[in-house]
Amino acid sequence: MTQQNEIVTLDPRGTSTHENTGIAPRPGSLDGLVIGLLSNNKPNSELLLRDVAELVGRQYAVKDVVEANKGSHRIPAPAEMIADLADRCDVVITATAE
Repeated sequence: MTQQNEIVTLDPRGTSTHENTGIAPRPGSLDGLVIGLLSNNKPNSELLLRDVAELVGRQYAVKDVVEANKGSHRIPAPAEMIADLADRCDVVITATAE
């Protein structure tokens, strides 16, 4: 129980057990690579990703584009979806939009 003049503050940040591993290595060029597009299902995120893929395709000879939608911005992509993208794609672009 708190005193009448006592202020209690809570820290909503929590803690993380994930290790910071840095960013993945980047290829020197996107020529001949398969590009993955991972949408979080927010409005216009798929349109944004397709526009980015189109711009990339104008500059590089992309082999193919693979699209996936994780269904919600509130949850991580399922492990099976990540594994599938990792198997099929050389690089993956993800985005959020409104």
